[in-house]
Amino acid sequence: MSIMGNIYGFLAYYSHSRGEYEKAKKLYEKSLQRECNKPNYLLSYGVLLLREGQFEKAKELFSTVLVELPVQEKYKNMAKINISLAYWKLGDIDIAIEMLEEVHRKYPSGKVYGTLGYLLIQKGDLERALEYNLEALEYDDEDPVILDNLGQIYYKMGEIDKAKEFLKRAEEEKDDQAITLYYLGLIYSQEGNKELAKEKLEKALTCNLTALSAVTREDIEKALGDLD
Repeated sequence: MSIMGNIYGFLAYYSHSRGEYEKAKKLYEKSLQRECNKPNYLLSYGVLLLREGQFEKAKELFSTVLVELPVQEKYKNMAKINISLAYWKLGDIDIAIEMLEEVHRKYPSGKVYGTLGYLLIQKGDLERALEYNLEALEYDDEDPVILDNLGQIYYKMGEIDKAKEFLKRAEEEKDDQAITLYYLGLIYSQEGNKELAKEKLEKALTCNLTALSAVTREDIEKALGDLD
């Protein structure tokens, strides 16, 4: 164990929590150089790397928590959920889904439901995604990620009224999800309400878009351009 490594890890974690991401990254790197072994610091840095698109490096950090450290089960589950996202972005979505299914069998949670439901959509298995996300809805009918997942599924299935219902509910719970605002913008555009469509899409552009987002800034800008 490295005392200095964990001190740097704490400082990085603190900066991270305050939104000082560049400062946090430098401190996280110093903590790794000094053999930080606190799982919450390693997991937090991994999440920061995921959002920046450094998937291989994030995967290595999550693997360290899973394999090399004697940590509590809750940290291992957090590492499995996060490493599944790295596998997905690295092109191994089937492995990602299998890992999440394993966690779900042992420790179902809102986080697992939201993440696995999201990845089933990304795989394109809409029937299975619908079945799983409806089960998730029974678990928590106010979770904005689960509600958004269902909105996306129904939109892709062409059931626009149902999609709109779930997306509006998702927006009520969390009004800064870019994906929710994007799909609402598309729906309002299709309905001919260009003013409201523009409002939702412009707001989507102000949201925090990361490498994990299912919608990109280019997607949103294209949708805005199509309004004209």
